[in-house]
Amino acid sequence: MERMGAVGRLYPSVAEIRNAYYSFFGWRWNPFSSVRLSDPELFVAPHDVIVEIDDYIKARERHILITSEFPGMGKTTLLELIYGDLLELSRQGDPEYRFYPVMVSQSKLYVRQMAEVLAKKLRVPYSRSANAEDIYVLVKYDIMLRYLLSGYLTLIFIDDFGENDVEVFIKIKEVGDLTLKDAKRFVVEEEDEFKRFLKLKKMKLDEGEINAIKRAAEEGDEDQMICMLVLTGTKTHAIGLKEGVPHLYDRCWEIELEPLDERGVREFIGRRLYWASGRLKEFDESSFEIHPFTEDAVPALKRKSMGVGRDLRMLCNQAVFVAANRFKDGGSPVIDGALVDALPCIEEVPE
Repeated sequence: MERMGAVGRLYPSVAEIRNAYYSFFGWRWNPFSSVRLSDPELFVAPHDVIVEIDDYIKARERHILITSEFPGMGKTTLLELIYGDLLELSRQGDPEYRFYPVMVSQSKLYVRQMAEVLAKKLRVPYSRSANAEDIYVLVKYDIMLRYLLSGYLTLIFIDDFGENDVEVFIKIKEVGDLTLKDAKRFVVEEEDEFKRFLKLKKMKLDEGEINAIKRAAEEGDEDQMICMLVLTGTKTHAIGLKEGVPHLYDRCWEIELEPLDERGVREFIGRRLYWASGRLKEFDESSFEIHPFTEDAVPALKRKSMGVGRDLRMLCNQAVFVAANRFKDGGSPVIDGALVDALPCIEEVPE
């Protein structure tokens, strides 16, 4: 059942009306709630988008920039979905997915804050008195050492990249520019620094193991990237990146998420209804029901939301609220096109 939010605590009957409606359809919670953590499996996008991103990642040639014209198109959910899949595949030892993925979900970071977040995600120890530049150097050392020891490329996911301070763009570019040539220089020409970093990481390697690392650095393709960035942002953020750090932008595959079409809107509704019923694993995108939504509600929702996922969720949430009140008064529980058309505007219904 829906937990009591601020409105429900002040007006218990509101929560009771909603819960009665949810129970009628076998929902455990509001399918379109904004306060419940959702499952990445709820993400709806053309299958070829996910396949395209997967192919680019496995190619290990360029960074990836996922953009959309508007906020709320599902970039964050897509990032979480890809991150989770890669984490699982790398743990399983799949040879095609020799990656060490880390996720930076915080935004609006200054250059030192980003350095600290990356160091913590990569488990790189650093002194609290260290300046930002020193922390970034340690992060680079860690990425290079990981590749030489295991062949694992570090994959850094950064959500809403353009929301961070402009200096972050520069430092992230430097991290993303790392190649095997840099790693070779680190272990061969900067051996003292390399050994100090091993000590900092509390790693004890004998001379034979160190020589093996050096051979790995010398035998591979010097231009092989050893760190890949997967960034998300709006088209405006992409323009800012292109103007501010053109070299980084030029090394990115840009993938733009398109608004949902009517088929996508229907799938969006269906996935959430199955999720709220505890049956998401049973969802079959080739055959599913969307009751209490009617088929004529789908084009109306597409039209009013313009295919933007966040707006679609809010519209569906409103529609459920209206239908629940109508049902309480003895009316029909269905959500049809007429009900959707009558919704005044897109706004969040308080939980």
